[in-house]
Amino acid sequence: MGNKILLLGNPNVGKSSLFNLLTGTRQKTGNYDGVTVEKKEGRFETHRIIDLPGLSSVWSEGLDERVSIQRVLNFDEASDRIIFVADGTNLQHTLVLFSQLADLQLPMVMAINFKDELLSKGISIDIQQLQNKIACPVVLLNGRTGEGLDQLKHIIRNNEFATPNAFIRTKYEAVQGDVFVNEYAGNIQKYYDSDIALADPIALEDIETRDRQLKNFLTEIVSKDNNEPANLLTDRLDKVLLHPIYGSIIFLAILFLLFQALFNLSAYPMDLIDALFGNLSAWANDALGGGWLSSLLSDGVIAGIGGIVIFIPQIAILFILMGALESTGYMARIAYLSDRWLKGFGLSGSSVIPLMSGIACAIPAVMAAKRIRDEKERFVAMLVVPFMTCNARLPVYTILIAMIFPEDHFFYIFNFKGLALLAMYLIGTFTALFAAWVMTKLNKSAATNLWIMELPRYRWPHWKNVFLDTLNKTKIFVFSAGKIILILSIILWALASFSPQSEAFIEKQIASQPELADASSVRLEYSYAGYLGKFIEPAIAPLGYDWKIGIALLSSFAAREVFVGTIAIIYSLGEEAEEQTIIEKLRSEWNTETNQPRYNLATCISLLLFYAFAMQCISTLAIVRREMGGWKWPMIQFVGMTALAYISALVAYQLLS
Repeated sequence: MGNKILLLGNPNVGKSSLFNLLTGTRQKTGNYDGVTVEKKEGRFETHRIIDLPGLSSVWSEGLDERVSIQRVLNFDEASDRIIFVADGTNLQHTLVLFSQLADLQLPMVMAINFKDELLSKGISIDIQQLQNKIACPVVLLNGRTGEGLDQLKHIIRNNEFATPNAFIRTKYEAVQGDVFVNEYAGNIQKYYDSDIALADPIALEDIETRDRQLKNFLTEIVSKDNNEPANLLTDRLDKVLLHPIYGSIIFLAILFLLFQALFNLSAYPMDLIDALFGNLSAWANDALGGGWLSSLLSDGVIAGIGGIVIFIPQIAILFILMGALESTGYMARIAYLSDRWLKGFGLSGSSVIPLMSGIACAIPAVMAAKRIRDEKERFVAMLVVPFMTCNARLPVYTILIAMIFPEDHFFYIFNFKGLALLAMYLIGTFTALFAAWVMTKLNKSAATNLWIMELPRYRWPHWKNVFLDTLNKTKIFVFSAGKIILILSIILWALASFSPQSEAFIEKQIASQPELADASSVRLEYSYAGYLGKFIEPAIAPLGYDWKIGIALLSSFAAREVFVGTIAIIYSLGEEAEEQTIIEKLRSEWNTETNQPRYNLATCISLLLFYAFAMQCISTLAIVRREMGGWKWPMIQFVGMTALAYISALVAYQLLS
């Protein structure tokens, strides 16, 4: 069996590129035990490759960085080896971490990345002299093309890792050998155990001393053929892209284009998937000749799988676009620009993409929150993202808004319906931000507003890495959250398909209502779901709802957009009923107790608020459970959002009725 190879380095040095070059598709992604930090592992021949989270120094405080440090402190000398990935264009900075690891006397090889950029910038590194000085192998890589990879593979295969020379002793200069290593490692462990602030003198002294020494250390190793600054292009672009006015306009334009692309590009494949599974369901139903087994396969299993697969285009497109932005270095700029206004809500710029992604779908948005480095902020973002107005709410909003707002315009161009829809989006956004503010206020140990990040240089996207990353995240959704979604879909199918009443009783009820266009409504009424609707009717009556709306609410917990199809079935219109037909039917529905239309202004506003706040998406619950490693917080999220939805709907109905 081969060694365990740990990939270590600063953020944005190309570790993921090297990981993908070594492992290809032979990789898996999961969470470290007990934390929400992502773990990437793969195989190169007989060796296990572990891509550890990026690390600024051994004194870094982020949760993901602590995972890396703890792995280093628990280093297994018999089987562990380190590939240290360095940024060749900023060697002095990146070698601070290398020198700290060298002083821990761990077997390593240094892989210096971005050979292509070194050539274009006229930077030369004397690899042989560097290798002689540090006493461990050094490989110059081009992570984009794989140049230099064969040399690195040779080192791995032949176990040619070496323990580098120690760099400095800082305050421990009199201490030698293993005694120093033990004392230095012990101080790092104490730092994390006692949660000392980064301003601790030991940490600052260590970093500053190393940085000064490395400047002299690299004098004869790194040279430049011209006097042009190495990051000239980055500086020029940042003068525009980070400008408080121009930069913000460009940022909003890019976000607009990103989400327009997400909606437009995903629409066609999602329609194809929807049609494919619809045809497959109909074929299975015909092939099996009806009956409960046929319904289980067509309406339960196939529909459940379709409910999983239909999200793949949105997830894939979002992560391709986000991966491209991150590869160029612009994602860090988006975080920087949005950090200022998010601070007031207890968040940082890291949360802007997950929040904005929630406008399309909460599932990829929760997955996008994995990129937030601060543990507590990541936690808050995952819990509040479902408040953002997602695609699934649109069919519900469209029907209900059409019920209560006229077609009229004011000032000739503004439509009341459009403004109402905009209001629903704003309600979702401000609720998400307010919820984040409340959570950070209640949690005294919540993330502080101090948010520091290094802005990487601009680079062309590495498309192979982008697609591999997208593939892995899509697989996570399909094979992890998908199992839960499928199980819950089958349960909901069973509740809607079976009845405690006999078939003869149901047939009698159907025969007594010859005016029905579709007997499905009677079967749904006397199903377990129907009885559940009637059971909860006393609880939802103060909201202006009857048992029919109760069934729609219950079915909507599978997915919000199911509301429209369920309403169509309940009112005997068939699942394929057009929107206008449904609206006409709802307008004619009467509340015999109040002698008013069932779907009046008060009821429609109540429903709009309920759907704005309630957690009605088992897919989102499943992905939150997966990312948080258990059901505790998803259930708190579910109960809390449902309670807010109920209270808001209750207040609205009672005030307006």
